[in-house]
Amino acid sequence: MKLKNRTKLLINGLNQEKILNELSKFMPIYNYKRLSFKQSEFEIDSRYLKQARKIIVSYGFVIENIQNYGVIFWIKSLFKRYGVFAGIIVSLLFYVIQYNFVWTVNAVGEDAQQAQQIENYVKKNLKSNFKGNIDTDSIESELRNQFDYVSSISVAIIGQSLVINFNEAVLPPEMEDEKTPIISQFDGLITEINLIQGTLNCSEGDIVQKGDILVYPYIIDSQGQQMSVEPKAEIYAQVWYRSSIDHYEYRIETKRTGNVIIKNDVYIGGLLLYSASSEISYVQYDSETTMRTLSKNLLLPLSLKKTVYYETVTEEIIEDFESVKEQLISKARENTLLFLQKDEIIKDENYTLTGGAGCHTITYTISVEKDIAKVVT
Repeated sequence: MKLKNRTKLLINGLNQEKILNELSKFMPIYNYKRLSFKQSEFEIDSRYLKQARKIIVSYGFVIENIQNYGVIFWIKSLFKRYGVFAGIIVSLLFYVIQYNFVWTVNAVGEDAQQAQQIENYVKKNLKSNFKGNIDTDSIESELRNQFDYVSSISVAIIGQSLVINFNEAVLPPEMEDEKTPIISQFDGLITEINLIQGTLNCSEGDIVQKGDILVYPYIIDSQGQQMSVEPKAEIYAQVWYRSSIDHYEYRIETKRTGNVIIKNDVYIGGLLLYSASSEISYVQYDSETTMRTLSKNLLLPLSLKKTVYYETVTEEIIEDFESVKEQLISKARENTLLFLQKDEIIKDENYTLTGGAGCHTITYTISVEKDIAKVVT
């Protein structure tokens, strides 16, 4: 193998002395051989090949063959010769690495909606995709506790998937027709009752709390027998929405200055691969961290951890209550209005002041009338 990088050219054409004289003006020529009246071959340094071809073609000669020699061309030849083999080896290595990770979660059951709920829950709470860190027994136990409709469940790793097979719980025959009572959805004072079906457990003027039973799911027939029915009723009550604001005339507050420093960490699996950040020069700060997957379902599980550091300052504030009283009342009212549902009409509103000696509380109350037996969706 020649160490110097040279190129051998075989050319065809008449009056070859002319082209050789022209080439020699720009580059050295080695090992010239006249093969026939119209053919000759010679060598040049490989770096002049592009220039030589341009000159040869411009004089009407034909380049019949080009051969390259030297270390660089030998290395390129190796790459061509063994490139496919190396590619196969690299692919096998990637496959072996990624085969140790779970990439998909599949829940199998009769109810597609329940299966989707289980899949979403497992994906959200799966702490690691590495097979060695996944405890299938623990996942089974957690799913039984989380989902009441599951009677039996099995979790297994198949290939690169976490497969969950579950069966729905079946109610015994005596419970299949069991009806549920109407439950109060709010705290309030009952103002009107329109019973359609069932047995009342409240009266007009009663004060009830959220969760109290309003109508039982049965009736008593003429024979004194209890008969199960689907309870139905319209029960209106005066409902109160409240919001409170505390004000301290002397207080210490921590605020952000607006200056931030961002730190980005790239992980492969659970290992830190790259970190880019500036030195945290703040005397006082708070931080927020988010994680984002960079290569979902790819061979390498890359993720980005972004931490934002916010510079903060601490201030002493002295603020007389009377100077901000009206603003605080307006703020308390705004906070209370957030509880109102669409189309609700305000019946009454007021506020109360409590406290003293540097600490005051404003409680704002808004009352509306609504059907507390209606299930909120």
